[in-house]
Amino acid sequence: MALRFKFQLMVVADDDQQASVDEVVVFDKEYDQPEELGLTLHEPRRSCWQSSARSSTARSLRSWLRGRSGRPAVGHEASKIGRPSSFRTLFGKLELASPRLRRCPCQCGGQASTSPLRELLPEHTAPELLYLESKWASLVPYGLTVEALQDFLPVGTTLNASTVRRDTLRVAGRLEAELGPEPIFPLAGCPDACASLPAAPPPITVGLDGGYLRSWDNEKTHFVAIVGEAVSSDGPAKRLGFVQGHDPKARRHLAAVLEGQGLRHNQELVFLSDGEESLRQLQCYLRPHSQHLVDWFHLSMRMTGLGQFLKGLAHLDVERAAELQDALQHTRWNLWHGKVQRASHWLRQIEWRMWHFAGSYAKFWPLARLVHGFKRYLWRNGGLVPNYARRRRAGQSISTAFVESLVN
Repeated sequence: MALRFKFQLMVVADDDQQASVDEVVVFDKEYDQPEELGLTLHEPRRSCWQSSARSSTARSLRSWLRGRSGRPAVGHEASKIGRPSSFRTLFGKLELASPRLRRCPCQCGGQASTSPLRELLPEHTAPELLYLESKWASLVPYGLTVEALQDFLPVGTTLNASTVRRDTLRVAGRLEAELGPEPIFPLAGCPDACASLPAAPPPITVGLDGGYLRSWDNEKTHFVAIVGEAVSSDGPAKRLGFVQGHDPKARRHLAAVLEGQGLRHNQELVFLSDGEESLRQLQCYLRPHSQHLVDWFHLSMRMTGLGQFLKGLAHLDVERAAELQDALQHTRWNLWHGKVQRASHWLRQIEWRMWHFAGSYAKFWPLARLVHGFKRYLWRNGGLVPNYARRRRAGQSISTAFVESLVN
């Protein structure tokens, strides 16, 4: 059994009167097999999309060009035929007629002829296509982006990874240019102005973390990429990323994200990070009087690694190994409740008691370096350790675990 289908494009004027009807595509469809029911992903649905896009785009441009060439103030006389202009869309590449307008003899300055279409479409790529390319390329490799787009859109077989990469970097460069100069203390606020503002909304929580990436030019070296996510109570979360030391506007990235979330001068900011010095400087630059906290995730990971080392002592001396494990549990409990001095006391107990295994434990010196490093970490960041238990009961963020996926 076969049926013939006709898809038509109807153009309606401003007065709701039918202006014209274009026959977009005609095809015969058989329904001998279950998979042939309806429209398939490729043909003829893609032909319908491409024909509709080509016809609607051509009519829209003809109407726009008539308005451009018909204005006497423009100073151009009759048009002449120019070379066709390619325009990449979600529905494939379109070849559009691109007339050139001669300059009127009464106009002394300017070019001899201009192309209105090239002025309208300088990039020869539809914004929707650039949006999808950039969005997918920010999540998966360029090659997978091409495969994904070609699976559900008739973007054409000419789309390749190099084109997606070029378009994505062009969009990224445009966004970088829109950031503008990096101001001095952009989010510090004025105390006098804050007093006259209405009640502040709930605080915005900002999680920052870094990940090591291998250098493309020299695979033996690495650099650190900083990523972050700002979470507000009344809007979607916003994300950012930059390479500190390479990006000249690193601090402006975070400032732009917070300004995009409607940050007020009297609104509280809560920064969560792993306590790294450069991240603290970034936070203090943006809002010196905000809350700067060490996240529980990194503290817990350090104590988990320490616990793995202590488990290896059980086969040497069960009783002393149990004492070290108990001291570690006291350290964890005190840090969870924000008692840094008590936690440091129990950490010193671990440091003193572990010397009993100096001559018998094969991994003693890595254990010693880990304990000493943890002590220095608490000494540097002790003032940034809050009462995590209290914040957890209040429903407040205590960890940058939600940023770990961005690092990956």
